[in-house]
Amino acid sequence: MRYFFRVEYDGTRYGGWQSQENAPSIQDALSAAFTTVTRGECKVTGAGRTDAGVHAAGQGAHVDIDAAVDAARCERSVNAVLDDDICVYGLAPAAPDFHARYSAVGRRYRYSMALRKRPLLYKRVWMVFYEVDWDKVSANIPGLLGTHDFSAFCAAGTSTNNMVCTVRDASLAQERDLRVFTITADRFIYKMVRSIVGTLVDIGRGKLTATMRDIIESKDRNAVGETAPACGLVLDHVEYPQK
Repeated sequence: MRYFFRVEYDGTRYGGWQSQENAPSIQDALSAAFTTVTRGECKVTGAGRTDAGVHAAGQGAHVDIDAAVDAARCERSVNAVLDDDICVYGLAPAAPDFHARYSAVGRRYRYSMALRKRPLLYKRVWMVFYEVDWDKVSANIPGLLGTHDFSAFCAAGTSTNNMVCTVRDASLAQERDLRVFTITADRFIYKMVRSIVGTLVDIGRGKLTATMRDIIESKDRNAVGETAPACGLVLDHVEYPQK
């Protein structure tokens, strides 16, 4: 039987979501926990493959379990087995054809930047010590909206040839001494959000003179700015059809 659930995790000590040989992964930790609790081999599938050091608040996932379970009890047991930096919530039966990745219709990421040293947020934010014109950053964000080929923002090593994404919303908010960039799209390509954030900051620093729209239209990886560090990025929510 297929079950849907969401995952919250601190990705600091993991090599990313996806199972891999040379580093611990979120996927492996979850699969092992469900296997232990259900006493049957389980493999968890997620909505997105977050990179090493990236966090999540509302990652979507599914798991197939041989027999029906009491969802609330199973959720408590899985959380008891998992380390303190990962938890599952919202475990519920799903349709047999539901797929955590392919059924998703939208994904929202948040990227947090601190304007001063923040020891309590270490590994949660990018501490930006540059002089940044945040008005210029905000003025370039609307250029992201709509359907575009985001080839310029895709890092080497991607497994897809499709670089077209539809960005539904993007904004920059000030939360005390933090700047939080939020972006929602139907899909994202490899390191796209981190590349966008780094480019926006470089535009605000005056390091880049091209606009965001110009850079997108160029499709040139060499036109973008630095890639922002993983620690500030959170997969905030994965959206599914109401049904």
